[in-house]
Amino acid sequence: MELVGEDSLKQFAKKFSSARPGLDRWLKLTKAAQWKTFQDVKATFPATDYIPQNQYCFDIGGNNYRLLTAISFQLGVVTVLDFMSHADYDKKKLNTR
Repeated sequence: MELVGEDSLKQFAKKFSSARPGLDRWLKLTKAAQWKTFQDVKATFPATDYIPQNQYCFDIGGNNYRLLTAISFQLGVVTVLDFMSHADYDKKKLNTR
Protein backbone atom coordinates (compact mmCIF):
# COMPACT_ATOMS: atom_id res chain seq x y z
CA MET A 1 0.00 0.00 0.00
CA GLU A 2 1.06 3.57 -0.57
CA LEU A 3 1.18 5.55 2.66
CA VAL A 4 0.30 9.22 3.07
CA GLY A 5 1.38 10.73 6.37
CA GLU A 6 4.49 8.71 7.19
CA ASP A 7 6.08 11.84 8.67
CA SER A 8 3.15 12.02 11.09
CA LEU A 9 3.93 8.49 12.24
CA LYS A 10 7.50 9.54 13.01
CA GLN A 11 6.18 12.45 15.08
CA PHE A 12 3.79 10.13 16.93
CA ALA A 13 6.67 7.74 17.65
CA LYS A 14 8.65 10.61 19.19
CA LYS A 15 5.70 11.71 21.32
CA PHE A 16 4.70 8.17 22.35
CA SER A 17 8.04 6.35 22.52
CA SER A 18 6.49 3.17 23.94
CA ALA A 19 4.40 2.91 20.76
CA ARG A 20 7.43 2.94 18.44
CA PRO A 21 7.79 -0.87 18.05
CA GLY A 22 4.09 -1.22 17.26
CA LEU A 23 4.15 1.68 14.81
CA ASP A 24 7.25 0.28 13.10
CA ARG A 25 5.55 -3.11 12.74
CA TRP A 26 2.35 -1.51 11.41
CA LEU A 27 4.34 0.55 8.91
CA LYS A 28 6.31 -2.44 7.62
CA LEU A 29 3.26 -4.67 7.21
CA THR A 30 1.09 -1.94 5.71
CA LYS A 31 3.65 -0.94 3.08
CA ALA A 32 4.01 -4.60 2.06
CA ALA A 33 0.26 -5.18 1.90
CA GLN A 34 -1.99 -5.14 -1.15
CA TRP A 35 -5.36 -4.72 0.50
CA LYS A 36 -8.42 -4.77 -1.74
CA THR A 37 -11.09 -5.14 0.97
CA PHE A 38 -11.60 -4.64 4.69
CA GLN A 39 -11.32 -8.42 5.06
CA ASP A 40 -7.76 -8.16 3.69
CA VAL A 41 -6.96 -5.57 6.36
CA LYS A 42 -8.44 -7.85 9.05
CA ALA A 43 -6.28 -10.73 7.80
CA THR A 44 -3.19 -8.61 8.50
CA PHE A 45 -4.47 -6.80 11.60
CA PRO A 46 -7.41 -8.75 13.12
CA ALA A 47 -8.26 -6.12 15.75
CA THR A 48 -8.89 -3.35 13.18
CA ASP A 49 -12.24 -1.58 13.44
CA TYR A 50 -14.18 0.07 10.62
CA ILE A 51 -15.45 3.58 11.25
CA PRO A 52 -17.98 5.07 8.80
CA GLN A 53 -16.66 7.09 5.85
CA ASN A 54 -13.86 4.66 4.99
CA GLN A 55 -11.91 5.20 8.19
CA TYR A 56 -10.16 2.43 10.06
CA CYS A 57 -8.86 2.21 13.61
CA PHE A 58 -5.80 0.06 14.31
CA ASP A 59 -4.79 -1.10 17.80
CA ILE A 60 -1.11 -0.33 18.34
CA GLY A 61 1.24 -1.25 21.18
CA GLY A 62 -0.71 -3.99 22.90
CA ASN A 63 -4.02 -2.13 22.69
CA ASN A 64 -2.56 0.97 24.39
CA TYR A 65 -2.82 3.25 21.35
CA ARG A 66 -5.11 3.90 18.40
CA LEU A 67 -4.04 4.75 14.86
CA LEU A 68 -6.83 6.29 12.77
CA THR A 69 -6.54 6.05 9.00
CA ALA A 70 -8.52 6.42 5.82
CA ILE A 71 -8.09 3.73 3.18
CA SER A 72 -8.82 3.91 -0.53
CA PHE A 73 -8.79 0.29 -1.65
CA GLN A 74 -9.24 1.31 -5.29
CA LEU A 75 -6.12 3.50 -5.23
CA GLY A 76 -4.14 1.37 -2.79
CA VAL A 77 -3.60 4.33 -0.47
CA VAL A 78 -3.63 4.49 3.33
CA THR A 79 -3.78 7.99 4.82
CA VAL A 80 -2.75 8.57 8.44
CA LEU A 81 -5.36 10.75 10.18
CA ASP A 82 -4.54 10.65 13.89
CA PHE A 83 -2.77 8.74 16.64
CA MET A 84 -3.73 8.77 20.30
CA SER A 85 -3.79 6.80 23.51
CA HIS A 86 -6.60 4.31 23.97
CA ALA A 87 -8.00 6.51 26.77
CA ASP A 88 -8.03 9.60 24.52
CA TYR A 89 -9.68 7.60 21.74
CA ASP A 90 -12.43 6.48 24.13
CA LYS A 91 -13.00 10.11 25.21
CA LYS A 92 -13.18 11.24 21.59
CA LYS A 93 -15.63 8.44 20.80
CA LEU A 94 -17.89 9.48 23.69
CA ASN A 95 -17.85 13.11 22.52
CA THR A 96 -18.97 12.20 19.00
CA ARG A 97 -22.07 10.25 20.01
